[in-house]
Amino acid sequence: MSKNSGKGRRFRQIRLPVVAAIVQDKGGEGKSLLAQTAAEWARIMGMHCSVVEVDTTGTSLKILGDEVVNIAIDAKTVRHDPAAAMRALTPLYATIERACKARGLTVVEFGANEAARGALWAGMIDLQDEIKDLGAEVLVLMPFTRQAEAMRRGAKSAEAFLKVLPNAHLILVENERDGCVADLHPASDAIKVYNEVIAPLAAKATTIRMPMIEAGSWSPFEAAGIRLVDAVTMTVSKVMLLTGLPLPEAKIIRGDVAAWTGTMFTEFEKLISINEPDNG
Repeated sequence: MSKNSGKGRRFRQIRLPVVAAIVQDKGGEGKSLLAQTAAEWARIMGMHCSVVEVDTTGTSLKILGDEVVNIAIDAKTVRHDPAAAMRALTPLYATIERACKARGLTVVEFGANEAARGALWAGMIDLQDEIKDLGAEVLVLMPFTRQAEAMRRGAKSAEAFLKVLPNAHLILVENERDGCVADLHPASDAIKVYNEVIAPLAAKATTIRMPMIEAGSWSPFEAAGIRLVDAVTMTVSKVMLLTGLPLPEAKIIRGDVAAWTGTMFTEFEKLISINEPDNG
């Protein structure tokens, strides 16, 4: 819950290289925005970052352009050749390997209904051992809103990955887009589901928050294909030209995006250390 952000298992800041798997089988829970923000944070920090999108369409991270490795799994092909889905994920391992050797960050977003397939693949290739050999650590980030179905499906996704990646660090990301879990009515179905499926995970995880962006503030930039950091650094005159807003309102929406981005960057800084290990 947001009032207990960061509570749960005591978390030690981990060092690069890091593989961050973003898993949540329900669509619309903030996976793509979380992946984009992680890539932007890495960009600002000057670290090597590879981004992989595993989805049936492979387009939700198009705002990042050529930085993204798109793995679009064709459902029709898989019906005729189930093993095709596993073969399609081979570029994912190659990307992880390259990023780890560069002591960087690999961000992998598994699209809706792809988490189970990703977990199966990770188990089949013994990804836990491979990542250990590469000297990397794994974050499993599970974003969820306060909707009961999002909690149920998200927990199932996270548990599937933790089963095959038992050394991974689970990070619950409470997406406050629809409000905070802490504000739910005690008798609501959602709070019951939280207590049943999320609370047990939270006891052995770290929880961070994804605050709500004010309505309409990010959407004009996103629609124009402008990345978070570029939106924050855009001149007011360009924001006015892009949105058609008067100067005061242009400043407000740019400020909203800047504040949100700053909060998310702070959350990532709690998780990953960019400092080189002290060998002295």
